[in-house]
Order: sequence, then structure tokens, then C-alpha cells
Amino acid sequence: MEVDFNVDMPDSKRVSEEEARAELERLLSDSQFHSTERNRNFLRFVAQEMFEGRAASVKAYTIAVDVFGRPSSFDPTTDPIVRIEATRLRASLAQYYESRAEEGSVRIELPRGRYIPVFTKAPPQTDMVEDCDEGEEPLIETPPQRAQNFVTMPRLAVTAGIVCLAAISSWAVSASRPVLSDKPLVAVEMKLAGDGTDAEAGLIRDYLMTALSQFQTLKLAAAEVPSPVQAKLPALGWFQTAHRAADAYHVILKYHLDGSGRAVWWQVIDPVSGESLRSGVERAIPDNRPEIDVRRELVTDLATRFAGSQGVINNIELTRELAAPSLGNGCILRSAVAVDRRDANEMADVRDCLAATLQATPNSADANAAMAIMMMETSAPEIVSGAASQALALANKAVALAPMSDRAAYAQMLALYHNGQTEAAFVAGYRAMALNPNNSVIPAKLGAMFFANGNWAEGANLASKAELLDGTQDDADLILALDAYRKGDFATAVLKVQQMGHSGNYVADVLELAAFGQLGNASGVRESMDRLSVHRDRFWTTFRNDMIARRYAPAMIDGLSDGLVKAGLPLPQPYAATN
Repeated sequence: MEVDFNVDMPDSKRVSEEEARAELERLLSDSQFHSTERNRNFLRFVAQEMFEGRAASVKAYTIAVDVFGRPSSFDPTTDPIVRIEATRLRASLAQYYESRAEEGSVRIELPRGRYIPVFTKAPPQTDMVEDCDEGEEPLIETPPQRAQNFVTMPRLAVTAGIVCLAAISSWAVSASRPVLSDKPLVAVEMKLAGDGTDAEAGLIRDYLMTALSQFQTLKLAAAEVPSPVQAKLPALGWFQTAHRAADAYHVILKYHLDGSGRAVWWQVIDPVSGESLRSGVERAIPDNRPEIDVRRELVTDLATRFAGSQGVINNIELTRELAAPSLGNGCILRSAVAVDRRDANEMADVRDCLAATLQATPNSADANAAMAIMMMETSAPEIVSGAASQALALANKAVALAPMSDRAAYAQMLALYHNGQTEAAFVAGYRAMALNPNNSVIPAKLGAMFFANGNWAEGANLASKAELLDGTQDDADLILALDAYRKGDFATAVLKVQQMGHSGNYVADVLELAAFGQLGNASGVRESMDRLSVHRDRFWTTFRNDMIARRYAPAMIDGLSDGLVKAGLPLPQPYAATN
């Protein structure tokens, strides 16, 4: 028996039910598939319903009740749990299969806008790679001979619109001279089918180029390169540091109608080796929506996939960077990882790296913004005014250098907030969102600021927006957990904190303890207390001051203190007086 989604697929991509069931079991038993137990149950449930021929009956309501244990009164219009968890599951599947793309292997996807999985076979890894014309001589250009151990810089050969990098991509430099890396250069090509889909395919490609440029994490090759004109990378110049040649990538897209939806197949290729580095499919289900909304969804997914903080190209760049650290763009990539990990040694190394980058390129907007972000994200809540002022100066310089940069505007938002200029920070945050509507980091952090200040509705709304864009932002998770606690839904608050994976976030740990206290869960209280005590002995004695330093509204602090008292903590006045 063939599963129903095979109807419009060629024989080479058809997946039998036996193959689909085998892949489902293999995936769910693989420890490398990083997903929560509830989302594993989610995937198993929807797949089983499909296998049993009940795909049409799978709705948000049935998933919420049968998988997530919601009551029969569940209303999906007021409780977005299914949409949020579907986003998480979708991200887990994509991340898993990015590192497992053997030709012909079965993979599972969860298209946006639907809850029924799609089983497909990975395409051949080189079926879309186009080499330079036979007999074409690769063009090599060498940089000024400043040192014997510099290697050749690449030059591009362009024929019939296909970019072929014909030089060595490796680099070497003397140990006494640091290396300055640049953003990767990306060429995007939409393969047209020569039928009625070509017009829409062209629009998607054009919209995608705009969305990619808004992230400003990549350098984009020209939309069209005249043939047979030969082009080359612009001269990079030479600093007191050695300049490493920018890595180059060729992104190939194919748009097609996919059953009841729209899909874009993509492949990221290394033009030097012709190797397919990553491939996948992004899908959108129309559901009677305007065509522009479906197009926007596809573009958002593709832009995030390629240029987002967890995007495939930045992940490839980061892997290379960790193996051979550099100044410049490599240092900026590592700064984002250091902020996420909160590792003191790693953050100290990155700050030194950013300082060296600023010394070499003082007018780099990205470096100025990254240093400001690092200072604000890694400093204690009670940050001294001098450091906050320095960060604001860096952020303001970044905005002046690159007024269209969402990273610069985001840095300015953080610095203004730490300097006590709350309203100005909100304005900067909304400006950052306007500059890049697809960057989930911005609404997550802006929402956290609104929520801490007592604007519950706007904070939760921005957190939900971040969750729908990405689904991996701890700031958004924490806001939604705090909002659930504030509304008296303590079980959901615990669940959302646990989905953060006990990341060492102080507020999240306090929230979990308070929620367990409200629930009267003695074992949960003990576990949470043990976790908190590892990092902060007798934390309850400074709880209120810690929360005030984080700018939380008095009502939120009082609500959490009530839960801590019920957890049995000997809170000093005025905590006990509130009970």
C-alpha cells in the first residue's frame, strides 16, 4: 500500500508505507533526533493517523486533546499550543535531516499550515550541480605578495548565468598575523520549469533576495550576470591583518506545485568542489489564503533556512570558524554562539576577538553592533552605567554606519534599555523588526522587555510571533511561561520552562520553583531548589532585588514570591505579607 502523498510524485521519489513506518521508528529511536518526548508523541500520533487513513480528521483540536492532554473545552483560537509545538517539531526535523542527506534515504517533513507529515526521498546530491563549460580556463588572480605563505585569492568565472568558482578556497597565514574573514558570498538561482509556474517562481526568487539582504549575514551575488562577460570578486584590500577569501555558495531553487500546496526544493552547493552541502524542501499550504500570503510564508521559511542565526550557511561557516578561528565575520558568528551558551571563558575569548576586530576595522557596523550586544547580553542585570554607556556608543555608531542593519538596531535597542531609556528602546526594537521581519530574535527580546515592564499583552503577542517564526527562542519561551503563570495556569508554566531544557536561566528556574509551589508538587520543589542552589546559595534572600535589577514589574515579582512562599521558602518581608 502506498501512502496517499505519493500521488503526484515520480517513481524515484515514491515512498511505500513500509518504508515510511520504518523511517518513523528509526527516527524516534535515534538519540541524535533532538526533540521533546511530547513532540515525539505528536509525530507518532499524526503519522499513525495518516497510516490508518484518517489524515483528513487530524486537526489542532484532536492533537491538543489526544496528545497534549488538553480538556475537551480546548479552543485553538485562544490556545496556540499546537501551532507552537508544530513549529518546534518542524525545526527539529529540519535540523536532523540537514546532517543526513544520503541519496534515496527517506526523510520526514511537517509542512507549515498542516499537521500531517510528508515522507520523501532525498534527491541525488549532485543532480543539480553544473560545472564550468568544458575547456573553459579557470581564472586565477593572486593578491599582492605581502608574505610567501599567502595563497591565491579566488576569481569567478561566469558562463550562461552559472557561477563557477575556479580557485582554491583554503587559506593560510603566518601565526604572527591574525586572519580577517568576510561574510560568505551567495549566488541564488531559481531553475524555471518552462511552464505556468515560472512567473510565480520568479517572484519567489525576487522576494527571497530581498529577505536575504534584510538579514545582512551574507553577501549576495548580482541577480543577473550578463553573459559572456567574465566577473570576479571585488578587491578585498589588505590590512595589517591577513584577509581570508570569502567562502562562496551556490543556492539552487526549484518551485513546483506539491499536491494541494506549494513547494520549493533547494540545494546549497560548494562551487569549488561541486559538493552538495545541504538540501531540503520548504512547503506552504494555501488553505484558501491569498497567493501573496502563501508566497510570503515560503519566502520567510527559505530566508530563515539560509540566512538565519541557525541557518544552513551560517552553520557551515561556524563549523569552519570553530576549526580555524578568525577575526571579522568569523568572530561575529562565534559571538552569537557564546551568548547562547553563556560560557564565561568562551565569552571572554570572543570579547577579545571582537576588540581585535574593531582595532583592525573600526568602522565595521557589524563588529560595533556585535560588541555592544555581547556587553549587554553577558553583563549582570545591575550593569554599571559606564559599561552601558560604552555599549550605547558602540550601538549608535553601528546604526550610523549601517542604518538599514537589523543587527545594529537590535544592539541599539538592548543598549538603550540597559541605560534606562525604555521608551526609546521600544522604538529601536520596532525599527529593528521593520528592517527584518523574519528575524525571530528581535520580537523575542523586545517582547521580553515589554513583558518585564508589565505590558503583558504586547509582550506575549511578540513572543508568539517569535515562536511562529522560529520556535527556538528561549526569551519567547520564558515570556509565554511567565504569562501562563500570571494567568494561574501553573502546569503550563512548568511545561514551557522544561521545554527550555533547564538552560541555567535564573528567572526560568525561579518560575519553575514558584509554579511547583503553587501546584503543591513536593518532588518538583526539591528538584528545582537543588538546581537553583548550585548557582545561588540562599537565592531567596536577594530574590526581590534580583528581579528589580531585571526590571520586572512589581505585580510579577509579587506573584512569583507567592509561589516561592508556598514552596516553603523562608522569604523575608514583604514577601510573606502578601500571603
